[in-house]
Amino acid sequence: MRIMNAGRLPKPQGHYSTAIISNHFLFVSGQLPISAEGSHHHEDDFETQFNILFQNLEQVLTAASCSFSKVVKVTAYLSDIKYSPQFNALFADFIGKHKPVRTVVPVTELPWNYKLEVDLIAEV
Repeated sequence: MRIMNAGRLPKPQGHYSTAIISNHFLFVSGQLPISAEGSHHHEDDFETQFNILFQNLEQVLTAASCSFSKVVKVTAYLSDIKYSPQFNALFADFIGKHKPVRTVVPVTELPWNYKLEVDLIAEV
């Protein structure tokens, strides 16, 4: 098992690891739209939050010598189900033709009033 917490990866906001590689899989903890240097973006619109979050996920995948084409499972937590169509469109644009399994979960609240949080599992 290899724990990934160093470099330019998003820093954990609690007692957990950003990502762990185990048995040829990359497990990425739930990511919020917090810039890698720690700037919060909870006031930004949904699309801006999405782009920050997915850029962070891309950094984690790259650090693991991986890419979105190797993502197996994505779980997205949305603070309001009204964001689901927008999430779907942005997700398809960001990752391209690859279609991992995915779960979208509407929740009543996320930390710092963010609009989305995403975790994923990828093959490495």
